[in-house]
Amino acid sequence: MIHVSIWLKDKRIVGFEIKGHAGYADKGYDIICSAVSAIGYTAVGYFENKYNPQRMKDKISYIEMDGYMKFTRPKTTDSNEILKDDAVLEAMVLGLKQVEYSYGSKFVRIKEEEV
Repeated sequence: MIHVSIWLKDKRIVGFEIKGHAGYADKGYDIICSAVSAIGYTAVGYFENKYNPQRMKDKISYIEMDGYMKFTRPKTTDSNEILKDDAVLEAMVLGLKQVEYSYGSKFVRIKEEEV
C-alpha cells in the first residue's frame, strides 16, 4: 500500500511524504504506483525548475528512492509566488485523492496533518 502524508501549517501545504508500493500489479506494470509517482514528480519538478534551475545541490529539499519521496516546500515571501506554489501543491493533492478514490484505500491512503 502507498501511504501519503500531506503536511499543513495554518492550512497551507508545506510538504509531503509518499512511501510504499500499491501492490496492484507487478513492478513496472503497476498503474497506481505510476500515477502516484507521476503526480509527486510533477509537483517536485515544478519546484525544482522554479527554485533551482541550475540544479545546485541542496537548493530544494526532497528525497526520492524506490517507493519513497519526501518533499519540503521552499520558503518565499512573494505573495504571488506563494499563490502559484499553493496551486501546484493543491492540484497534486487533488490528483492523489482522485487515484485513491478511483482505486480504493486498499492501494492508496492519504492523510493530511497539521505540523
